[in-house]
Amino acid sequence: MRPDTDADRDTRFWRLDTFSDAIFAVAMTLLVFTFPLAGLPRNIGQEAVQNLLQGLSTQFETFIISFLVVGAFWVAHHRVFDKIKRYDQTLVWLNFVFLLFIVFVPFPTAVLVSAQSSWLPVAFYASNIACAGFALTLAWVYASYNFRLIDASTPIRDVRLSTLQGVVVPCVFLLSILVAFDNPNLAEYFWLLSFVAQWAVARRWSLTPAR
Repeated sequence: MRPDTDADRDTRFWRLDTFSDAIFAVAMTLLVFTFPLAGLPRNIGQEAVQNLLQGLSTQFETFIISFLVVGAFWVAHHRVFDKIKRYDQTLVWLNFVFLLFIVFVPFPTAVLVSAQSSWLPVAFYASNIACAGFALTLAWVYASYNFRLIDASTPIRDVRLSTLQGVVVPCVFLLSILVAFDNPNLAEYFWLLSFVAQWAVARRWSLTPAR
């Protein structure tokens, strides 16, 4: 059996990355099927269409938020895996665990659309996203620990920043569960703070002198 070449390893890593992208594409596409349009008449008037769209305004907001959240995870996944130069079976399975929560997103989104005024669907959704965030962070921590699967020349400062950014998002979603007890609708907008929090962490980190 011939030894693996760099080209072989690059090809397998490319397959892992491409497979992950495909899962993201499926999850983002399935989000559109969360709209409850079953039993819609074939021929309805303009007024009925207008009332229908107005009634779906909250669902549109939930769809957009979910789409942005999954899109942000796609960006984060590429940011992490662009820094990983090698892989092993443990990393592959950690990536599978992360993708499990990503492809599951349309289901809690559908539950959230069907029960907007309750805290439980919000907590269910937020818990899944938090698990996805921690799973991706775990994959990064595993890969970066003692430079196991990343370039040894990577500044330790960058390693710590990536870890901190990975933890911020799931923490925001976990905190939103507390908000949901008082105001479920406000909790959904609270999720948008994850984007602001990541930016703030990166900004503050860039202004902190290296030690």
